[in-house]
Amino acid sequence: MLHTLWVGFGYVLVVTFGGLALWRGGWAERSAAALILCAWFLTPHLQRGFGPGLYLTLLDCTVTLSLFVISYYSRRIWTLLITSCHLGGTLTHLAAIMALQSQSYAYITTLGLLGGIGVALSLGFGVLEHEFIRRHLPPEASSE
Repeated sequence: MLHTLWVGFGYVLVVTFGGLALWRGGWAERSAAALILCAWFLTPHLQRGFGPGLYLTLLDCTVTLSLFVISYYSRRIWTLLITSCHLGGTLTHLAAIMALQSQSYAYITTLGLLGGIGVALSLGFGVLEHEFIRRHLPPEASSE
């Protein structure tokens, strides 16, 4: 029961902060939101049975590398945070693939906290940061 509550909470966070990022964000927020939302909607179609599988792991590796590129060019702290959270989720996939015994509760919990809620909160922090810069700094300082 508790598991489904925080998974649902993660979905609400991603849709809420993703929508805000697409609506009010700068190029980094919009790019990351589009990337994350596309990956979240593709995930159920790529997953075969329980566990990450090859295609889902490749998708998450691609998203992690794309977030790294966004972080490299934007030079914003939230992009580093979202990249590290997503990297943690991707490494959780790799650990689940290499594990001799499947520890599904540990896998799901770690993936949900890092790859779900951590990524969503990082995106939300990015939207808040962009709004703060847009409202409180002079236009030449906040231009991207």
